[in-house]
Amino acid sequence: MKKALVASTILLASAANADVLGLTAEIGQYSPDASFDGRVDGQSYNSDLSADSTTYYGIAFEHPMPVIPNVRLQGSTLEGSDSNASTKVDATDYTLYYEILDGLAWLDLDVGVSFRQMDVDARVNNSKASESFVLPTGYVSAYFTIPTLPISLGGEMKTLAVGDSSVTDTTLKVKYQSPFIVGVEGGYRNANLKIDEGSIDTEVDFDGFFIGVFADF
Repeated sequence: MKKALVASTILLASAANADVLGLTAEIGQYSPDASFDGRVDGQSYNSDLSADSTTYYGIAFEHPMPVIPNVRLQGSTLEGSDSNASTKVDATDYTLYYEILDGLAWLDLDVGVSFRQMDVDARVNNSKASESFVLPTGYVSAYFTIPTLPISLGGEMKTLAVGDSSVTDTTLKVKYQSPFIVGVEGGYRNANLKIDEGSIDTEVDFDGFFIGVFADF
């Protein structure tokens, strides 16, 4: 009886602190540098690449039910090339997460798991290959809101190795929330992808700055 009462109290407190319903969306431009080190169908290459600027997007849905995770969808296309090699990674992240802190002491902390769908096209000289696969990663997002100011500082990380493939994707971000739902964000992102799938065995790295807008309903 006591255990049930304690559990009920925890669940009710969590629901009371959660948003009734929440929807956030973001879109922006990411301008990275890129590097390539690996093999495609036995052809090896190691060099910096000329990277393309790309659009990123994200949308998240939050609810007050403490047992069911919140949902976030994010995506971007990462591309780099030179005369000898090229790589293109279409990445879509499906994230399930829980709000551990929601504005307590000006802190927001989310923890969960993300599943990254990657469609990879790679070329070294005349050797080309394409692979599609899903990698799970851990997910953590933490932000601190400056008291009395509509500015938040923080970031997020997704990382995990599965077999010989791995993802380490780190974002550092500054957000300004206007009084009119829409805000501005900017920061730095480093995406390190070690891909050992089929005839692609390579490490590609994208790092650079981004700027965008977001809406918090």
